[in-house]
Amino acid sequence: MSKIRRITSSLSFNIIGFILLVLIFFSLIVSAIGLVSFTNAFKREYSVSSYHMADTATTLVKGDNLNKYLEEGKDAEYDTSQGYLDLYCDRMHVSLVYVIVVDTSDYNSFKSVFNSVNNVVDNTNYSPWELGYVRETTNDEYKEKYQRLYSGASDYETIYRTKNLKGTNPHITTLVPVKDSSGNVVGLLCIQRPISELKTARRPYLINIAISVVVISAMIALLTIGFIRRQFVNPMRKVTSETERFARENSIGIKLGEVSKIQDISNLGKSIDKMEKDMLNYINNLTLATKEKERMGLELSIASTIQENSVPNDFPAFPNRTDFDVYANMVTAKEVGGDFYNFFLVDDDHLALVIADVSGKGIPAALFMMVTNILISDRTRMGGTPGEILTFVNDGICEHNKADMFVTVWLGIVELSTGKVIAANAGHDDPAILHNGGSFEVIRHKHGLVIGAMKGMKYKNYEFNIAPGDKIYLYTDGVTEATNNDKELFTEARMVDALNLYKDKLPTEIISGVHEKINEFVGDAPQFDDITMLCFELKTKEDVLRIDAKKENLYQVLDYVDNVLEKHHCDNKTKTQIDLSVEEIFTNIASYAYDDKEGFCELSVSVIDDRLEIIFKDEGKAFNPLEKSDPDVTLGVEDREIGGLGVFLVKKYMDDVSYSYVDNKNVLTLVKKIK
Repeated sequence: MSKIRRITSSLSFNIIGFILLVLIFFSLIVSAIGLVSFTNAFKREYSVSSYHMADTATTLVKGDNLNKYLEEGKDAEYDTSQGYLDLYCDRMHVSLVYVIVVDTSDYNSFKSVFNSVNNVVDNTNYSPWELGYVRETTNDEYKEKYQRLYSGASDYETIYRTKNLKGTNPHITTLVPVKDSSGNVVGLLCIQRPISELKTARRPYLINIAISVVVISAMIALLTIGFIRRQFVNPMRKVTSETERFARENSIGIKLGEVSKIQDISNLGKSIDKMEKDMLNYINNLTLATKEKERMGLELSIASTIQENSVPNDFPAFPNRTDFDVYANMVTAKEVGGDFYNFFLVDDDHLALVIADVSGKGIPAALFMMVTNILISDRTRMGGTPGEILTFVNDGICEHNKADMFVTVWLGIVELSTGKVIAANAGHDDPAILHNGGSFEVIRHKHGLVIGAMKGMKYKNYEFNIAPGDKIYLYTDGVTEATNNDKELFTEARMVDALNLYKDKLPTEIISGVHEKINEFVGDAPQFDDITMLCFELKTKEDVLRIDAKKENLYQVLDYVDNVLEKHHCDNKTKTQIDLSVEEIFTNIASYAYDDKEGFCELSVSVIDDRLEIIFKDEGKAFNPLEKSDPDVTLGVEDREIGGLGVFLVKKYMDDVSYSYVDNKNVLTLVKKIK
């Protein structure tokens, strides 16, 4: 008992205890201030980002029609807007996106117009409101915010719900006005996002504070004990020891400036203390900067993946179609960019081709690009000419284009059976066309204004025709404006020259060739703009031979192939090589594909620009004959492994052999130059 009393009454104990109490009290105050600041900053960021999301979503709704929907019910345009909102709700990972019309007489109730629900985001169980559903205003806070928005007193309002949630999770609701064409507020668009991240983010913050308090308290206790017990003993040894320790550990230790009352030693200690503090501040700042850079890099990588997946990037894009070929490629100057391309079948006989370039770069351009791409794709599938489609898209974007961004677009729809192309151009570079085996030329037509510049623009169509073997090349200005270290541009002339070097190649080879020429020209100069290209080729549509996969049908298959070769005046040597290759492939299918069961072989033959393409398809078991390594033909027959020689000869005779497994079918393609 007396020993405890002596310890508690000692000067060291009292000084250390007092310092620890002050430190803990100060840490609690700092923690509380930091927690409040952290929470407020988090809420501000959520509020601003939610506002931008909600403001963007208003472009999907026409304010002029809200009251019409409430009075007359749903129509096709309503369903289209609802579909856009559902897609937006899902893509932006928010719980609710809804549009309401508030009773402005007392702001005590509202009617639901649109309602999109995403229960996956926050494990909620919301049920969509029906059109015209009437609900009383939740509380006076909502009523006040409704009134401010309708009166134009604010651009948006934000409500945080973290208490009295009645079974729902904490969330933020952002409200923005929906205006008609006259600028009057006719409704409100609301986005609800979960803020469970706030709780998740605060937990590690509080844990770090607690650990910091313990660590700092322990360090100060050690320093205080050292100061009291070793006030003047071996001060230089402490300076030396601390210097060595800091070089090893890079962490704050005892305060050398307080070790001794001798002025020279104290000044030396203070200098070392300052060096340690400056060094640690530098290391901490560098660590924070590195972590922030890594976080931004991860977010940009995710954004890049989302953007890449927003355009078609699986090739061949239409493996079951032999009447055309299409390939596209996009190389962004930054992690994400503003260029985009698209192609899709409107129906079995019409293919839409799109290429566009959004003003600006980075995340804003990528968001604008994805919205524009969705609007063009969805509107095109609804039918109409390219001019009508671009007119619709322009009006939709202009209605809520507060960022004053714009996008150049070329949209063409190809009628595959006739080669007729109907196109419209909103300020984009003119396409290069290859006709009749000639040379690529840039075909110029009158442009319309860029999308997003002025509402009410009417875009005009123009037409041209292409024949089998013709190609269409689309591109963005990142191609012609690629710049080398001497500040020279690649130019349209160099692009056309590059195209004509590869004009007889497949679309994928044409684009790869142009990329190669751009890289040779640019060298090691940095890329300042996105480079996007699309190439389409119309092919001759041949009849398809569908025949039982039996060896006795081989002669019928050879006759089918030989008829095509004779029409194109194939020489005897090449014909023999092709016949041997066809015999090897068909015999393998008949012998092994179906394991003695009945099956079929589907064969198509086409010739474009003296390039023969033979496609074999069967529904037998999946098997890639090209995976087996080639036999060593330098060995004697008795030393070689059995099998593989036939496929080896096919690869030797053909210019290209490729395999894919599509729609539960083996697809083997043989390519041969026949002249």
